[in-house]
Amino acid sequence: MDNSVKTFTHISEFLDYLGNDFTGLTSEMRANLDQEPTFAFNCSKHYADLIKNSAEPVKLLREVLPSTDELKDAPGFVDDPVGDLPAGKSECILQKYENRALIVSTSACGVRCRFCFRRNYPFQDTQNIASEVSNWLDVHTSIWEVILSGGDPLTLGPGPFRDLVEAIAFHPSVTTLRIHTRLPIMRPDLVMQHFELLRELPARFNCVLVVHVNHPDELDEESAAVFAQLKFSGWTLLNQSVLLKGVNDDAETLERLSRRLFEQGVLPYYLHQLDHAKGVAHFEVSDERARELIAQIRTKLPGYLVPKLVREIAGEKSKTPI
Repeated sequence: MDNSVKTFTHISEFLDYLGNDFTGLTSEMRANLDQEPTFAFNCSKHYADLIKNSAEPVKLLREVLPSTDELKDAPGFVDDPVGDLPAGKSECILQKYENRALIVSTSACGVRCRFCFRRNYPFQDTQNIASEVSNWLDVHTSIWEVILSGGDPLTLGPGPFRDLVEAIAFHPSVTTLRIHTRLPIMRPDLVMQHFELLRELPARFNCVLVVHVNHPDELDEESAAVFAQLKFSGWTLLNQSVLLKGVNDDAETLERLSRRLFEQGVLPYYLHQLDHAKGVAHFEVSDERARELIAQIRTKLPGYLVPKLVREIAGEKSKTPI
């Protein structure tokens, strides 16, 4: 294995890296493996190492390994499950909620999560995104929070990322900057390339980083180091998870996840019910089961470690509690 390789884009290379002695891949997963998925495979070497070191590797594998279950049609599972397209204000700007705007900053990501709600989104990598965002904010002066999403905004190079942030900072109406990312658990090295700027930003904005962690074994010493530096710099750190069948749909896993996040300085924020994107129905957990799980972990954890159980419904003005 070439140590310079940071990301696997071929399933065969990924499985070779896991090794012939790796016992985490079940016969069922091998039988259902889609070797040429329409939603392309992409997984970081760092996450592959987390899988190899996990006590429950099957759960982590389900998040990244393509399955033929993705080819099955299911009623109500559609290309745009959360209403991104009607909320579009330009190629890269979405506005669903009052006084807040979301920037689809890039199509690139540190992983192709098999349950991704934007797996069918028509990404357009805007050539001069900083200028487009700045021009839009010039007119929309009621916007006080800007959310950087994607893809993953921290996959941008240091120059384009700084340009985008500076374009936002030029507008005094924007007082809060929020970044949604999976890179602290997928590509912590890419987070580190931005640290000079990330350390500066809390002096200019209220800064919130929302990480996406679904299982406690996704957290390690490198994620802890990233979070520690961000927290020391003044960032508010939150986590949002997706409730996924076969990954975290048991109370013990969710309890360990909340506690492990807190050990690394991150507060559990949302536990999302699955967005009904086409190709992800095999991950769905019923609302009844979801409420049972929240009730169970509420008896084990203090209230600040119990995430809010929510669903995003297209066209609604906020997340919907379940």
